Parts: sequence; C-alpha cells; structure tokens
Amino acid sequence: MRSLEGRIWLFLSVVIVFIYPNFIQAQSQSQTTTITLKEVALMAPKTETVQSILPFSLSTKNLTSFQTIYQQLSLQEYLGSVPSLFIQNANNYAQDLRISLRGFGARAAFGIRGVKIIIDGIPETTPDGQGQLDNLPLGLLKSFEVLRGPSASLYGNASGGVIYLNTLDILKNKALQFKVNFGAYGFQSYQLNTSLKNKKTFALIHANRTQINGYRKNSGFEQNLFNVKLKHLFTSQSSVQLQLNYTNSPIAEDSGGLTLEETEADWNQARQRNVDYNTYESIDQLKVGISWDQSWRSRWNLNTYGFYSYRDFYGKLPFENGGIIDLNRNYFGFGSRLNYKKKGHHWQMGLETSQQKDQRDRYLNLKGIQGTKSFSQLESFKSLGIYILDEVQWQQLFLRTSLRYDDISLGADSVSEDQQYQVLNPSIGLSYEIASKQRLFTNFSTSFETPNLSELSSNPNGKEGLNLELNPSRALNYELGWKGLWSKTRIEANLFFIENSNEILPYELEAFPGRYFYRNTGSTHRFGFELSGMYKTKVWEVQASITRARYEFSESETVKGNALPGIPNSQFFLQLDYVTPTDWKFQLTGESVGSFYADSSNSVQIDPYQKVRLQGGKKISLGGLEVDFFGGINNLFNVQYFDNIRLNAFGKRYYEPAPGRNVFFGLSVGL
Repeated sequence: MRSLEGRIWLFLSVVIVFIYPNFIQAQSQSQTTTITLKEVALMAPKTETVQSILPFSLSTKNLTSFQTIYQQLSLQEYLGSVPSLFIQNANNYAQDLRISLRGFGARAAFGIRGVKIIIDGIPETTPDGQGQLDNLPLGLLKSFEVLRGPSASLYGNASGGVIYLNTLDILKNKALQFKVNFGAYGFQSYQLNTSLKNKKTFALIHANRTQINGYRKNSGFEQNLFNVKLKHLFTSQSSVQLQLNYTNSPIAEDSGGLTLEETEADWNQARQRNVDYNTYESIDQLKVGISWDQSWRSRWNLNTYGFYSYRDFYGKLPFENGGIIDLNRNYFGFGSRLNYKKKGHHWQMGLETSQQKDQRDRYLNLKGIQGTKSFSQLESFKSLGIYILDEVQWQQLFLRTSLRYDDISLGADSVSEDQQYQVLNPSIGLSYEIASKQRLFTNFSTSFETPNLSELSSNPNGKEGLNLELNPSRALNYELGWKGLWSKTRIEANLFFIENSNEILPYELEAFPGRYFYRNTGSTHRFGFELSGMYKTKVWEVQASITRARYEFSESETVKGNALPGIPNSQFFLQLDYVTPTDWKFQLTGESVGSFYADSSNSVQIDPYQKVRLQGGKKISLGGLEVDFFGGINNLFNVQYFDNIRLNAFGKRYYEPAPGRNVFFGLSVGL
C-alpha cells in the first residue's frame, strides 16, 4: 500500500511541479491573467450573507465551468473537496449514497441520515430525517453549499450538517441540448434538455435515462427521470418558482456484503443469498414544489415555499420473514421566513411545518417470490418549527445568533400513544476581521436527531409497533477557525469539538441476516482539524482540503475509548482544473482516505486507500451547433478498495468491493 500511495502522489507532484510551469510558459499574457474571486451571497445560511464574514465553516463550489466533462452518475463525483465529508456506496444503487459529515450520518445502513438535503430551496430530506438522492438531476447541478456543523437552530430535526444544491435555471446560449454518455459495465445515459424563455418567464425541462449492468453480479440499475423548473418574474421585486420531478427506477439490484475471504476469492461476486432471494428495489417518486419571493423596497423580504412528495418503494431483502417491503410514503411541508435588513443589521423570523405518513407492509420472501403479509402498519411523523435569527455588524465585528423551537410527534396505528418531543436549539457565532480579507471566527451550536421511522419500525422482536427504547441523540458543537479571501485565493482552517449523547448505530441479528436494527450506544466525542483552500487564475484552478479527526465513544461500558465505526481518521483531497488556449478542459482529482473500523468493538480495521480520476473534454462549434466531446478514467491506478462497509454486519459480511479502473466517454450537442 505504501508503494502504491507513493506512485499516486508522485504522479500528482509531477503534474503540479513539472507540467504546470510548462503550461504556464505556453500561455499568452491574457490567458494567465488572474481573475478576482467574487463574494457570493449564500442560500444555505438562510440570510444570503456573504461567505467570508459568516462565523462558521462553509464549503461552496460553482460547477458550471466543468460540469460538461463529468460522468454524472453519482453526487460523490462533485463533493470530494468538502472537509470531514465522507461518502460511501456510490456503486450500490439499491442502497443510495451513505454520507457522513463530521460523523453525522455515519450510522445509515442505506440512504442519508442526520444531514439535511435541500434542492433549490425545497427540502429533500423527509421530516423524520431520511434522505435520498436517487431523484436528483445531476446533469443540471449548478453549485453546492455545505454547512459543516450542527444546524438545528436553522433546520430543525436531523440537521447535523446541511447540503444545499442549486440547479440551473436555463441553458446558456442554447435552447436545446442532447447528451449521450457510455462507459464500463454497460453504462449508458441519454439526456435531453430544453429551455424556454421570454422577458419574464424562464423554464428548463430535463429528461434522462440511465442504465448500468454494474461491476458486480446482481448490481444493475435502471432509472428514468423527468424534471421541470419554471421561474416567473411578476415584477423586479416579486417572483415565483415551480418545480416538478418524477423519477421511475424499475430496478436497482443489491449484490450484498461479503466476507474478506469471499472478496479475495472473487472480487466481483455477489453474496449468494442476495442472488437466491433476488434482492433489488423499485421506486416511483413524484415531487412538486413552489416558492414565492417578495420584496418591499430594500429592507423587507418574504420567502415562502410549499411542497408535496409521494414515494412508492418496493424492495426485496435476503431473508424470508419480512424480506419483502412495500412502502407508500406521502410527505408535504410549508415554510415561510420574513427578513428585515438595514445597514449593519439583519433580522429574520421563520416558520416551518412538515408531515409524513408511511404505509409499511412486509411480506415473506420465498426465494424471490412474494408470500403472505407478515407486518403492516401506518407510521406518522409531524414537525412544527419556529425560529428567529439575528445578524449584527459593528465595523470589524460580526455577530450572528439564532434560536429554534421544534414540536415533534411520531407514532403508528399499532401504538396507542404518540411520542412527543419539544426541543430548543440555539446557536451563536462571532467573527472578527483581524486584517484585510482575513477573519477569525468561533461558534457554538446544537443538534437534535430523532430515530427515523424506518429505524423505529425495525423491532428486534419482529413484532408490529415501534422500538420506543431507541432514543433521540443530541449534540453540542464548539468551533474555532480562521478564513481568508484574496483576489485569487481562498483559505479556511478550523478546529471543532462535538459532544454527542445517545449515539445511534446499526447492527444485525443472526435470525434476520441482511436486515438492520438500531440501538443507542452511549455518548461520543468528536474533535478534528479541517483545512481547505482554492487558488484560481483564468486557466487554472487548484482546490485542496485536509481533515484530521478523531471520533470516539466517551461513555459506554463495552466500547469506551473506541473509535466510531465507518468514519476515517484522515482525508486528503486535491483537484486540478485546466483550460487550454484551444478550449480543451482537463480535471485531475486525487483522494486519500485514512483507515477506519467496520465495527463498534474496533476488531476489524479497514485499510487506507487512494484513488485518482482523470477527465477532460473539448467544445467545438459546427455551424449553428455547439458540440462537447468528453471522457474520463475512474480509479486511474486500478486501486483495490471497498465502495461500502456495512457496519456491525453479522458474520463479518462488512465488505462491498469497489470497481477497478474504468472509463466513460460521450458527447453533447446543443443548438
């Protein structure tokens, strides 16, 4: 592993030290002229305050310049630069991405927990804290913002961090675009985008079909996605935005977890039990949303949104009793916030409410054939949140405070009485300008996270009802940092310390192999150092981040002092973007992930690994057509690593192997 790591980072060093100066000498004076990094007002903090003065850790990136050369198969391709953010499971499409941010979300057996997902101002995360990204139109991504720390004072339940995604409003310089993309393991993607616009109305219509056989047996995936985004300007101070998303995934197969010995015998195999029980999932989802923005003069602003989502899920798991799940989910929500802003002072009051109903039915899985119903219940989750935040600036000093009250109710028709929670979450942050373009900042914030309905319905006794012995977790976050923004450079460094109580982690039982249950495992301490930076000129962009952290149990009879499973102790990211004089674009990305554990007892350690991706493309004009050719190589050095680790898996079936070196290529045509 050491020699492999040396080869990878020697290669990156050659690129930086040797190739970079030679390219620079080849450029004309106009091409090497530096550009000025602009201050951007962010949406995730809810006040549209510029990033440089905000007193907490933020990661942002504009994706439009290089979006055309991405494979656009997983959000993991885009978020690697974010410190303390760790993503697994990019190649198991039945389980979706597993995202952890400073340890929040690491417990997820599938999907996303503990991290709030917002897309174009509309929550994607359900009220109970479950998130998935299988309906995200990756081809339309414009930018992302990540709040790296507990944000319950802004977003309520299950907000250990926030990922705010923005999509395109309109195609630039074209009305119609068709894109095809092919790659290893039978990957095919066909995408059609069209823009409609007049003086006050903009619309972007997106359709995409993706399919892949998968690099492991029983790991194929098919998806059809349709997305509409419409924006209308009533006046210069009033606008409305409509969203519609329909996603149909008829099949996403699950190849299951393996033992280490099985991976050594056959890296690409599926777990035989998963094949025998025909494990896969099928999804139909419809989501509609509307948001209205109204300003009065320069001081008052009202932003209001509403949404409704329906999700029909059908899945097969590798065991008999309850091994087939049929879930119908309805959830909807409403939110409104009123802003008052004058020089040096910004005040906001907001209200958000959401409801979720899950009809969960389980059937016998008779080796892939649906048997009799073994479980049925209607589960509900309701949340009402009211918050207020305030920003004040005195010369070099900036103070931000916020306080949110949440009233939460959850239950099921098989439970006589709902669980009730009333929670207050405060935060306070302070930044101070110590020199031109440089600020010190510090903050304190909290987080509150209930178990979600899927976790609560997983009763170890196998009966209907909810596992009410599973308690919510709470976290206290302390942070100290420094940030600087200059004409072509941005740097941020910080230390964080998080105390978390009632940590929730998954485990498996021999009687239900492949099914996850959950339990509280005591308190934890999380502390770490994050450093990120960007350097940009007209033709070059260099982006890097480093994370060194420790996540450990602090109060537990059996695992005190052990590291939390599933979270690496170190991460390093480096990305080089380059545009040639002839409009070629190249992007080289290197990632290093430190070791971590597969179980709470720390008896199984996962080795560190490194991976490199190289991709590029060129734009040409053919008459009235605009053509982009692109391609790339994933896992350039063919490193063997694990795409996902199943935490505390029974029988030591922790491992899901990742694909080796693989390629993709395609073209898009616009007019």
